Amino acid sequence: LSSRRCLLADEMGLGKTVQALAFLSSTGSLPALVIPPAHLTRNWQEETLRFLRVDGKAPRVHTIRGLKPYDLPEADVYIMHYLLLRGWKSVPTLPFRSVIFDEIQELRHAGTEKYSAASLLSESCERVIGLSGTPIYNRGGEIWNVINILDYHFLGDWESFSREWCSGYGNQLVLKPDLLGAYLRRGG
Repeated sequence: LSSRRCLLADEMGLGKTVQALAFLSSTGSLPALVIPPAHLTRNWQEETLRFLRVDGKAPRVHTIRGLKPYDLPEADVYIMHYLLLRGWKSVPTLPFRSVIFDEIQELRHAGTEKYSAASLLSESCERVIGLSGTPIYNRGGEIWNVINILDYHFLGDWESFSREWCSGYGNQLVLKPDLLGAYLRRGG
């Protein structure tokens, strides 16, 4: 992972979590916020303590709980699942240099409070990483929402994207997914 904003799309079990933690370690992009689905919160706590070192020691990890913002304790890595994002949206300055969106396909639908909060958070961080084994669920056009969280308008605005890559203005059916995949792998 050499980019400041990227999508790591790989099959389950191939080490996306460890690669993301190695990225944080090698870039020193702490404090970081990890946003996984709720059922993966404990896994991220365990893997962070197992694989990440800060100045030769285990990192300080804090799991954010509840929809109501509170003063965060000092930590190297904060973990907050997607369902809490909307509650923390109004906090103007969160102390994160990096954000990791695990299972970023959770953000495939624009127009939700969760998507809006993720967009604001992404905008405020130096480094943004999305992890997914399935970045596209139903319609290929969903990838625009996912990539837009990572790197705003990397694929242009929605109208331009749908005209260029899909079967017409506003349509989500990608006409040539292989070409779009190659374009994304090259980095644009």
